[in-house]
Amino acid sequence: MTWDACGDADRAEIPLLGVLIIMAFDKSSLPDQDADLDDVLQPGTCLSNNQYRIESYLRAGGFGITYLARNSFNRDVVVKECFVPSFCTRSHTTVRPRSEASKAQMQKAVRAFLNEAQTLSQLQHPNIVRIRHSFQENDTAYMALEYIRGHDLLDMIEDKVTLTPHQIVLLTQKLVSAVAHVHDRNLLHCDISPDNICIRADGEPVLIDFGSARKMMDGIGERNSGFSMVKDGYSPPELYEANATVTPRSDIYALGASLFHAITGHAPVDCQSRLAAVSEGRPDPVPSLAATFTGYPRGFLAAIDKALSVRPADRHASAQDWQRAFAEPPVETAPRNVALLRRVVVKPQAAVTPAPKPAPAPALLRADGTPRVQFRYPPAQARVQTA
Repeated sequence: MTWDACGDADRAEIPLLGVLIIMAFDKSSLPDQDADLDDVLQPGTCLSNNQYRIESYLRAGGFGITYLARNSFNRDVVVKECFVPSFCTRSHTTVRPRSEASKAQMQKAVRAFLNEAQTLSQLQHPNIVRIRHSFQENDTAYMALEYIRGHDLLDMIEDKVTLTPHQIVLLTQKLVSAVAHVHDRNLLHCDISPDNICIRADGEPVLIDFGSARKMMDGIGERNSGFSMVKDGYSPPELYEANATVTPRSDIYALGASLFHAITGHAPVDCQSRLAAVSEGRPDPVPSLAATFTGYPRGFLAAIDKALSVRPADRHASAQDWQRAFAEPPVETAPRNVALLRRVVVKPQAAVTPAPKPAPAPALLRADGTPRVQFRYPPAQARVQTA
Protein backbone atom coordinates (compact mmCIF):
# COMPACT_ATOMS: atom_id res chain seq x y z
CA MET A 1 0.00 0.00 0.00
CA THR A 2 1.18 3.53 -0.67
CA TRP A 3 -0.23 6.49 1.17
CA ASP A 4 -0.95 8.65 -1.82
CA ALA A 5 -2.31 11.56 0.12
CA CYS A 6 -3.16 10.57 3.67
CA GLY A 7 -1.20 12.55 6.22
CA ASP A 8 0.03 10.72 9.30
CA ALA A 9 0.12 12.96 12.35
CA ASP A 10 1.02 11.63 15.78
CA ARG A 11 -2.42 12.61 16.98
CA ALA A 12 -5.46 13.57 14.98
CA GLU A 13 -8.97 14.54 15.92
CA ILE A 14 -11.34 13.33 13.25
CA PRO A 15 -15.04 14.28 13.43
CA LEU A 16 -16.04 11.27 11.34
CA LEU A 17 -19.31 12.22 9.69
CA GLY A 18 -20.46 14.19 12.69
CA VAL A 19 -18.85 12.24 15.55
CA LEU A 20 -15.52 13.34 17.01
CA ILE A 21 -12.99 10.50 17.10
CA ILE A 22 -9.60 11.02 18.74
CA MET A 23 -6.92 8.78 17.28
CA ALA A 24 -3.23 8.42 18.11
CA PHE A 25 -0.90 6.53 15.80
CA ASP A 26 2.84 6.03 15.43
CA LYS A 27 3.70 4.60 12.01
CA SER A 28 7.46 4.84 12.39
CA SER A 29 7.87 1.25 13.57
CA LEU A 30 5.52 -0.50 11.14
CA PRO A 31 7.15 -3.61 9.60
CA ASP A 32 5.61 -3.35 6.10
CA GLN A 33 8.02 -0.74 4.72
CA ASP A 34 8.96 -2.26 1.36
CA ALA A 35 11.72 0.16 0.36
CA ASP A 36 15.00 0.42 2.24
CA LEU A 37 15.35 3.73 4.05
CA ASP A 38 18.61 4.25 2.15
CA ASP A 39 16.50 4.40 -1.03
CA VAL A 40 14.32 7.34 0.03
CA LEU A 41 14.94 10.97 -0.86
CA GLN A 42 16.41 12.96 2.00
CA PRO A 43 14.66 15.98 3.57
CA GLY A 44 15.65 19.15 1.76
CA THR A 45 15.76 17.50 -1.67
CA CYS A 46 14.21 19.81 -4.27
CA LEU A 47 12.28 18.63 -7.31
CA SER A 48 10.82 20.17 -10.47
CA ASN A 49 13.06 23.27 -10.53
CA ASN A 50 12.64 23.88 -6.79
CA GLN A 51 8.85 23.75 -7.02
CA TYR A 52 8.74 21.04 -4.35
CA ARG A 53 10.94 20.53 -1.31
CA ILE A 54 10.89 17.15 0.45
CA GLU A 55 10.06 17.54 4.15
CA SER A 56 9.79 13.95 5.32
CA TYR A 57 9.25 10.36 4.26
CA LEU A 58 5.69 9.10 4.69
CA ARG A 59 5.46 5.54 3.46
CA ALA A 60 6.67 3.04 0.87
CA GLY A 61 4.78 0.34 -0.97
CA GLY A 62 5.29 -2.08 -3.79
CA PHE A 63 4.97 0.53 -6.54
CA GLY A 64 6.18 3.80 -5.05
CA ILE A 65 7.37 6.00 -2.19
CA THR A 66 5.39 8.92 -0.82
CA TYR A 67 6.75 12.01 0.87
CA LEU A 68 5.40 15.06 2.64
CA ALA A 69 6.63 18.12 0.75
CA ARG A 70 6.19 21.87 0.56
CA ASN A 71 5.40 23.59 -2.71
CA SER A 72 6.56 27.01 -3.85
CA PHE A 73 3.55 28.57 -2.09
CA ASN A 74 4.69 27.01 1.21
CA ARG A 75 1.72 24.64 1.27
CA ASP A 76 1.81 20.97 2.21
CA VAL A 77 1.49 18.48 -0.64
CA VAL A 78 2.20 14.80 -1.05
CA VAL A 79 4.81 13.83 -3.61
CA LYS A 80 4.63 10.28 -4.89
CA GLU A 81 7.72 8.82 -6.56
CA CYS A 82 7.73 5.87 -8.95
CA PHE A 83 10.10 3.45 -7.23
CA VAL A 84 9.63 -0.33 -7.38
CA PRO A 85 12.17 -1.76 -4.90
CA SER A 86 12.16 -5.22 -6.47
CA PHE A 87 14.00 -3.91 -9.53
CA CYS A 88 15.03 -0.32 -8.66
CA THR A 89 17.86 1.17 -6.65
CA ARG A 90 19.04 4.72 -6.05
CA SER A 91 22.31 6.45 -6.78
CA HIS A 92 22.18 9.76 -4.93
CA THR A 93 18.81 11.06 -6.23
CA THR A 94 18.79 9.13 -9.53
CA VAL A 95 16.73 5.93 -9.76
CA ARG A 96 18.49 3.06 -11.55
CA PRO A 97 17.44 -0.47 -12.56
CA ARG A 98 19.07 -3.14 -10.43
CA SER A 99 20.22 -4.98 -13.53
CA GLU A 100 20.01 -4.87 -17.29
CA ALA A 101 17.24 -7.45 -17.12
CA SER A 102 15.10 -5.19 -14.92
CA LYS A 103 15.49 -2.15 -17.19
CA ALA A 104 12.41 -3.01 -19.26
CA GLN A 105 10.38 -3.59 -16.10
CA MET A 106 11.39 -0.20 -14.75
CA GLN A 107 10.35 1.52 -17.99
CA LYS A 108 7.01 -0.28 -17.81
CA ALA A 109 6.57 0.92 -14.22
CA VAL A 110 7.24 4.54 -15.21
CA ARG A 111 4.70 4.32 -18.06
CA ALA A 112 2.08 2.88 -15.71
CA PHE A 113 2.84 5.61 -13.17
CA LEU A 114 2.34 8.37 -15.75
CA ASN A 115 -0.88 6.67 -16.87
CA GLU A 116 -2.09 6.87 -13.26
CA ALA A 117 -1.37 10.59 -13.23
CA GLN A 118 -3.29 11.04 -16.47
CA THR A 119 -6.19 9.06 -15.05
CA LEU A 120 -6.36 11.22 -11.92
CA SER A 121 -6.29 14.40 -13.99
CA GLN A 122 -9.63 13.38 -15.54
CA LEU A 123 -11.37 13.04 -12.18
CA GLN A 124 -12.90 16.00 -10.34
CA HIS A 125 -14.94 14.75 -7.39
CA PRO A 126 -14.93 15.79 -3.71
CA ASN A 127 -14.37 12.17 -2.64
CA ILE A 128 -11.49 11.40 -5.02
CA VAL A 129 -7.91 12.48 -4.36
CA ARG A 130 -6.86 15.44 -6.54
CA ILE A 131 -3.62 15.57 -8.51
CA ARG A 132 -1.74 18.87 -8.75
CA HIS A 133 1.16 18.09 -11.06
CA SER A 134 3.11 15.23 -12.69
CA PHE A 135 6.65 15.33 -14.05
CA GLN A 136 9.72 13.22 -14.84
CA GLU A 137 13.03 13.67 -13.08
CA ASN A 138 15.89 11.54 -11.71
CA ASP A 139 15.16 8.93 -14.42
CA THR A 140 11.78 8.21 -12.88
CA ALA A 141 8.38 9.90 -12.53
CA TYR A 142 6.61 11.91 -9.83
CA MET A 143 3.19 13.31 -9.08
CA ALA A 144 2.15 15.96 -6.58
CA LEU A 145 -1.16 15.24 -4.85
CA GLU A 146 -3.34 17.05 -2.36
CA TYR A 147 -2.36 16.42 1.24
CA ILE A 148 -5.19 14.72 3.12
CA ARG A 149 -5.04 15.11 6.87
CA GLY A 150 -6.53 11.97 8.32
CA HIS A 151 -6.19 8.20 8.36
CA ASP A 152 -7.17 5.36 6.09
CA LEU A 153 -10.22 3.26 6.80
CA LEU A 154 -8.16 0.12 7.44
CA ASP A 155 -6.28 1.80 10.28
CA MET A 156 -9.54 2.93 11.82
CA ILE A 157 -11.03 -0.56 11.64
CA GLU A 158 -7.92 -2.19 13.09
CA ASP A 159 -7.84 0.37 15.91
CA LYS A 160 -11.40 -0.64 16.83
CA VAL A 161 -13.00 2.67 15.88
CA THR A 162 -16.72 1.92 15.94
CA LEU A 163 -18.74 3.37 13.09
CA THR A 164 -22.45 3.87 13.68
CA PRO A 165 -25.03 2.82 11.06
CA HIS A 166 -25.57 6.49 10.28
CA GLN A 167 -21.86 6.96 9.58
CA ILE A 168 -21.69 3.80 7.46
CA VAL A 169 -24.65 4.96 5.36
CA LEU A 170 -23.12 8.38 4.69
CA LEU A 171 -19.73 6.79 3.97
CA THR A 172 -21.33 4.42 1.48
CA GLN A 173 -23.32 7.10 -0.30
CA LYS A 174 -20.24 9.25 -0.85
CA LEU A 175 -18.02 6.37 -1.98
CA VAL A 176 -20.61 4.96 -4.35
CA SER A 177 -20.93 8.47 -5.83
CA ALA A 178 -17.14 8.61 -6.27
CA VAL A 179 -17.08 5.21 -7.98
CA ALA A 180 -19.93 6.30 -10.27
CA HIS A 181 -17.85 9.35 -11.24
CA VAL A 182 -14.88 7.11 -12.09
CA HIS A 183 -17.03 4.83 -14.24
CA ASP A 184 -18.70 7.77 -15.98
CA ARG A 185 -15.21 8.71 -17.24
CA ASN A 186 -14.81 5.21 -18.73
CA LEU A 187 -12.33 4.19 -16.06
CA LEU A 188 -12.08 1.37 -13.52
CA HIS A 189 -10.24 1.69 -10.21
CA CYS A 190 -9.42 -2.05 -9.83
CA ASP A 191 -7.91 -1.67 -6.33
CA ILE A 192 -10.64 -0.47 -3.96
CA SER A 193 -9.95 -1.57 -0.39
CA PRO A 194 -10.03 -0.02 3.10
CA ASP A 195 -6.36 1.00 2.87
CA ASN A 196 -7.19 3.00 -0.27
CA ILE A 197 -10.00 4.92 1.40
CA CYS A 198 -8.79 7.89 3.43
CA ILE A 199 -10.94 9.71 5.96
CA ARG A 200 -10.26 13.43 6.05
CA ALA A 201 -10.03 15.40 9.27
CA ASP A 202 -13.57 16.67 8.55
CA GLY A 203 -14.86 13.10 8.18
CA GLU A 204 -15.15 13.02 4.37
CA PRO A 205 -14.00 9.75 2.71
CA VAL A 206 -11.54 10.04 -0.19
CA LEU A 207 -10.74 7.31 -2.70
CA ILE A 208 -7.00 7.16 -3.45
CA ASP A 209 -4.36 5.08 -5.31
CA PHE A 210 -5.29 4.71 -8.96
CA GLY A 211 -2.12 2.79 -9.83
CA SER A 212 -4.11 -0.22 -11.06
CA ALA A 213 -6.77 1.76 -12.92
CA ARG A 214 -7.87 0.64 -16.38
CA LYS A 215 -9.67 2.34 -19.21
CA MET A 216 -13.05 1.04 -20.37
CA MET A 217 -14.63 0.75 -23.77
CA ASP A 218 -18.31 -0.18 -24.08
CA GLY A 219 -18.38 -0.94 -20.35
CA ILE A 220 -15.51 -3.46 -20.47
CA GLY A 221 -12.08 -2.80 -19.01
CA GLU A 222 -9.03 -3.12 -21.21
CA ARG A 223 -6.50 -5.84 -20.58
CA ASN A 224 -4.03 -4.69 -17.99
CA SER A 225 -0.87 -3.36 -19.61
CA GLY A 226 0.72 -2.09 -16.42
CA PHE A 227 0.70 -3.44 -12.88
CA SER A 228 -2.30 -5.01 -11.22
CA MET A 229 -3.04 -5.48 -7.56
CA VAL A 230 -4.98 -8.43 -6.17
CA LYS A 231 -5.98 -8.36 -2.51
CA ASP A 232 -7.55 -11.39 -0.87
CA GLY A 233 -10.92 -10.55 0.59
CA TYR A 234 -11.47 -7.47 -1.57
CA SER A 235 -10.63 -8.40 -5.16
CA PRO A 236 -13.39 -10.13 -7.18
CA PRO A 237 -12.75 -13.48 -8.90
CA GLU A 238 -12.27 -11.89 -12.33
CA LEU A 239 -9.19 -9.96 -11.19
CA TYR A 240 -7.45 -13.25 -10.40
CA GLU A 241 -7.74 -14.40 -14.02
CA ALA A 242 -5.33 -13.08 -16.64
CA ASN A 243 -7.81 -12.70 -19.50
CA ALA A 244 -11.08 -12.36 -17.58
CA THR A 245 -13.51 -9.57 -18.40
CA VAL A 246 -13.30 -6.69 -15.93
CA THR A 247 -16.29 -4.34 -15.70
CA PRO A 248 -17.78 -1.80 -13.27
CA ARG A 249 -19.15 -4.77 -11.35
CA SER A 250 -15.54 -5.54 -10.35
CA ASP A 251 -15.18 -2.22 -8.52
CA ILE A 252 -18.64 -2.72 -7.03
CA TYR A 253 -17.52 -6.02 -5.49
CA ALA A 254 -14.38 -4.44 -4.01
CA LEU A 255 -16.32 -1.53 -2.49
CA GLY A 256 -18.89 -3.95 -1.07
CA ALA A 257 -16.09 -6.00 0.50
CA SER A 258 -14.56 -2.85 2.03
CA LEU A 259 -17.90 -1.84 3.55
CA PHE A 260 -18.42 -5.40 4.82
CA HIS A 261 -15.11 -5.04 6.68
CA ALA A 262 -16.15 -1.67 8.14
CA ILE A 263 -19.49 -3.07 9.37
CA THR A 264 -18.32 -6.44 10.73
CA GLY A 265 -14.79 -5.59 11.82
CA HIS A 266 -13.23 -8.32 9.67
CA ALA A 267 -12.56 -8.73 5.96
CA PRO A 268 -14.75 -11.11 3.97
CA VAL A 269 -13.43 -14.52 3.03
CA ASP A 270 -11.46 -14.40 -0.22
CA CYS A 271 -13.44 -15.05 -3.37
CA GLN A 272 -11.48 -18.18 -4.29
CA SER A 273 -12.64 -19.89 -1.09
CA ARG A 274 -16.18 -18.67 -1.75
CA LEU A 275 -16.16 -20.11 -5.27
CA ALA A 276 -14.89 -23.44 -3.94
CA ALA A 277 -17.67 -23.56 -1.35
CA VAL A 278 -20.35 -22.79 -3.94
CA SER A 279 -19.04 -25.40 -6.37
CA GLU A 280 -19.04 -28.04 -3.62
CA GLY A 281 -22.58 -27.19 -2.55
CA ARG A 282 -21.53 -25.72 0.78
CA PRO A 283 -22.93 -22.47 2.21
CA ASP A 284 -21.24 -19.23 1.24
CA PRO A 285 -18.67 -18.48 4.00
CA VAL A 286 -19.52 -14.78 3.75
CA PRO A 287 -22.69 -14.25 5.83
CA SER A 288 -25.51 -12.01 4.73
CA LEU A 289 -25.32 -8.58 6.34
CA ALA A 290 -29.07 -8.07 5.99
CA ALA A 291 -29.72 -11.26 7.99
CA THR A 292 -27.17 -10.39 10.68
CA PHE A 293 -27.32 -6.67 11.49
CA THR A 294 -30.08 -4.22 12.34
CA GLY A 295 -30.35 -0.45 12.67
CA TYR A 296 -29.84 0.38 8.99
CA PRO A 297 -32.32 1.82 6.48
CA ARG A 298 -34.50 -0.69 4.70
CA GLY A 299 -32.66 -2.31 1.79
CA PHE A 300 -29.26 -0.78 2.63
CA LEU A 301 -27.52 -3.95 3.84
CA ALA A 302 -29.17 -6.05 1.15
CA ALA A 303 -27.61 -3.70 -1.42
CA ILE A 304 -24.14 -4.40 0.02
CA ASP A 305 -24.89 -8.15 -0.01
CA LYS A 306 -25.78 -7.83 -3.68
CA ALA A 307 -22.54 -5.95 -4.41
CA LEU A 308 -20.64 -8.83 -2.77
CA SER A 309 -22.11 -11.53 -5.00
CA VAL A 310 -19.46 -13.91 -6.30
CA ARG A 311 -21.04 -14.08 -9.76
CA PRO A 312 -20.68 -10.73 -11.56
CA ALA A 313 -24.15 -11.07 -13.08
CA ASP A 314 -25.68 -11.10 -9.58
CA ARG A 315 -24.13 -7.76 -8.59
CA HIS A 316 -25.41 -4.25 -9.29
CA ALA A 317 -24.93 -3.53 -12.97
CA SER A 318 -23.57 -0.05 -12.18
CA ALA A 319 -22.85 2.31 -9.32
CA GLN A 320 -25.97 4.23 -10.31
CA ASP A 321 -28.01 1.06 -9.78
CA TRP A 322 -26.50 0.78 -6.33
CA GLN A 323 -27.42 4.39 -5.59
CA ARG A 324 -31.02 3.68 -6.56
CA ALA A 325 -31.03 0.75 -4.14
CA PHE A 326 -30.89 3.17 -1.20
CA ALA A 327 -34.56 2.78 -0.31
CA GLU A 328 -34.63 5.26 2.56
CA PRO A 329 -32.63 8.25 3.79
CA PRO A 330 -29.92 7.69 6.44
CA VAL A 331 -31.05 6.85 9.95
CA GLU A 332 -30.94 9.63 12.53
CA THR A 333 -28.13 9.55 15.08
CA ALA A 334 -30.04 11.60 17.64
CA PRO A 335 -33.61 10.81 18.74
CA ARG A 336 -36.26 13.18 17.47
CA ASN A 337 -38.94 14.65 19.71
CA VAL A 338 -42.20 13.09 18.55
CA ALA A 339 -45.58 14.21 19.85
CA LEU A 340 -48.30 11.59 19.79
CA LEU A 341 -51.63 13.26 19.09
CA ARG A 342 -55.06 11.87 19.84
CA ARG A 343 -57.94 12.69 17.58
CA VAL A 344 -60.10 15.45 19.00
CA VAL A 345 -63.65 16.40 18.21
CA VAL A 346 -64.61 20.05 18.65
CA LYS A 347 -68.27 20.46 19.64
CA PRO A 348 -70.11 23.31 17.90
CA GLN A 349 -70.81 26.22 20.18
CA ALA A 350 -73.50 28.79 20.24
CA ALA A 351 -72.51 32.15 18.94
CA VAL A 352 -71.21 34.35 21.71
CA THR A 353 -71.36 38.09 21.48
CA PRO A 354 -67.92 39.35 22.54
CA ALA A 355 -67.91 41.71 25.46
CA PRO A 356 -66.88 45.25 24.60
CA LYS A 357 -63.28 46.08 25.33
CA PRO A 358 -62.82 48.35 28.33
CA ALA A 359 -61.83 51.89 27.59
CA PRO A 360 -58.23 52.80 28.43
CA ALA A 361 -57.64 54.47 31.74
CA PRO A 362 -57.38 58.22 31.54
CA ALA A 363 -53.71 58.09 32.59
CA LEU A 364 -52.92 56.03 29.44
CA LEU A 365 -54.49 58.50 27.01
CA ARG A 366 -52.44 60.74 24.80
CA ALA A 367 -53.22 64.44 24.51
CA ASP A 368 -55.46 63.78 21.52
CA GLY A 369 -57.52 61.22 23.51
CA THR A 370 -56.10 58.07 21.84
CA PRO A 371 -54.76 55.24 24.04
CA ARG A 372 -51.07 54.85 24.55
CA VAL A 373 -51.24 51.04 24.74
CA GLN A 374 -53.31 48.68 22.58
CA PHE A 375 -54.49 45.61 24.54
CA ARG A 376 -54.97 42.21 22.85
CA TYR A 377 -57.11 39.60 24.52
CA PRO A 378 -56.77 35.85 23.96
CA PRO A 379 -59.63 34.27 22.00
CA ALA A 380 -62.15 32.14 23.84
CA GLN A 381 -60.96 28.61 24.44
CA ALA A 382 -62.83 25.88 22.54
CA ARG A 383 -63.90 22.94 24.57
CA VAL A 384 -62.70 19.61 23.19
CA GLN A 385 -63.64 16.01 23.81
CA THR A 386 -61.27 13.11 23.24
CA ALA A 387 -62.55 10.35 21.05
